[in-house]
Amino acid sequence: MAQGDTGSEPRVSVLIPARNEAAHIERCVRSVRAQEVPGGLEVIVADGRSSDGTAHLAEATGARVVENPRGVTPAGLNRALAAARGSVIVRFDAHAEMPPGYVAACLRALDSEPGAVNVGGWREVRGGGPWGKAIGAALASPLGVGNTRIWRRPPPDERRRDVDTVPLGCWPAEVLGEAGGWDESFVRNQDFELNHRLRMRGGRVVFDPAIWSVYHPRESLGGLARQYWQYGLFKATVLRSHPDSLRPRQLAPVGLAVAALLAVTPTRARTSARATLGIYGLLLSWTAIRARGGWRTVPVLATMHVTWVLGLARGLAACEPRA
Repeated sequence: MAQGDTGSEPRVSVLIPARNEAAHIERCVRSVRAQEVPGGLEVIVADGRSSDGTAHLAEATGARVVENPRGVTPAGLNRALAAARGSVIVRFDAHAEMPPGYVAACLRALDSEPGAVNVGGWREVRGGGPWGKAIGAALASPLGVGNTRIWRRPPPDERRRDVDTVPLGCWPAEVLGEAGGWDESFVRNQDFELNHRLRMRGGRVVFDPAIWSVYHPRESLGGLARQYWQYGLFKATVLRSHPDSLRPRQLAPVGLAVAALLAVTPTRARTSARATLGIYGLLLSWTAIRARGGWRTVPVLATMHVTWVLGLARGLAACEPRA
């Protein structure tokens, strides 16, 4: 039963922050409302003062819309959380779609995993154009930035496991309330920061391969560059607040940046640095040959790496990063 199918309070509240998402919001909300959930669900869209009619389209498709004056994701999530009536909270994105059974899989995992405070799964990237397909290939590549597990279809025998974080997520509303919701200083990386706090309080964050969603990536290199600049910028904020959250895989792009600097200095390390960059170039080319995204996968991966590192450096140098 979807929103409006029951007169009592819904069991599940699905929160969707959105800003100028007219191209995606109707498809997203319809996919949520099509979920079969015992006890019913509601869809709450936190609109960040869109100028393209996103709020109207969301309401017309059956969502309840709340205003998000700040226009940033964590503030929208908190506004939606304050309006939510469900005992279970599911966070979703306007650039995504729920396949049938998504919410049911979340509820099964949350109910059956002792101590779980958040559950989530993986994402199938569906690019509409050549750049979108290349971005999908880059995200699933071992050379991509972040945890590639969430961008690949898991093998049939993969089981649930405890992880640092999951995309999107599903929480007991009580847990989110006790944690104070999302930290609004994290314009990006707010999910990682929230999950880190929950784990430090003794909760389990569980990856379930049965939970998956469709993600529609940006369709331009410029849009990707702005996205990963912000990821790097606010990763610095996470590291200042939670230095123990640093993971070895996150040092790889930093190592490449150091190699690039050493490659142009008159030191003994110059030769090794240039060799490292040469190997990096070969890996990019090999990935592009094997990937479905074609040659565009090379500039996509390079853009992800370079802009993330530049954003990280800017964030570490600044006291108050700005998106």
